Amino acid sequence: MSDETVVLRFDEVSFEYQSNKKLLDEVDFSVRSGSRITLMGQNGAGKSTIFKLITNEANPLSGKISRTPNNATVALAHQVMPDEAKEMSVQEFFSTAFKEKQYNLDKQIKDIFNVVNLVNVPIDRKIKALSGGQQARVLLAYALIQNPDILLLDEPTNNLDQQGIEHLTGFLMLYEKTVIVISHDADFLNTFSDGVLYLDAHTQKIEQYSGNYYVVVEEIKNRVERENKLNARMQAQIKEKRAKSEVFAHKGGKLRGVAKRMREAAEEAEESIVQVR
Repeated sequence: MSDETVVLRFDEVSFEYQSNKKLLDEVDFSVRSGSRITLMGQNGAGKSTIFKLITNEANPLSGKISRTPNNATVALAHQVMPDEAKEMSVQEFFSTAFKEKQYNLDKQIKDIFNVVNLVNVPIDRKIKALSGGQQARVLLAYALIQNPDILLLDEPTNNLDQQGIEHLTGFLMLYEKTVIVISHDADFLNTFSDGVLYLDAHTQKIEQYSGNYYVVVEEIKNRVERENKLNARMQAQIKEKRAKSEVFAHKGGKLRGVAKRMREAAEEAEESIVQVR
């Protein structure tokens, strides 16, 4: 795939967990191959749901999700170790990441452990014998070792020390395929991101931005400030129109028609108020 190829596309995708309570409303966006994208939004906006839709763990209510090519691979770094994996050895667990037998699996594990700064963990050790932090790094390594066309990372720095974060950052900067990351670590995101998908909980839409993380955050902040100022002006106009409609309504006669038009104008102004995140 060339750098200009769109590897992932959402076309008018809607999703809801409960009837009539949409999380996503006709969401549209595309991600180009080789890009490094930050997925951001308010808590509960549906960021993890976007990942589930990409991995087919969830199905959209309507719309279409497509990959190019159709067999483009996806790997997600999960947050919790599956119960069935805890009885496996490290080596056995990593062998399940591949459809075909890997004859150099031990070396691959060693190399990917270096990326997440996981040291002194024998590959014959049981997963259940590892600490919670070690298991979290194993899950991250499990996604990385698959070398997928689309790599999905959910808070990947949570269980990494500074050296581990530096190793992971270096790996992602050299990763030639597509990466989409959810994280609250602003410095980490700013180091390698070249675009942002912003999921707005109020509109249930995704806004797409180009540029590094800090530039985009500033752009969103400025937009919110503009929307707040516009809303303040609209609220003032609504208040004025409603006050005048009350005055005209009490005068009777033809002025009641003026009062009705004033109320309708106020209602139209209310509909023009922008939903601010």
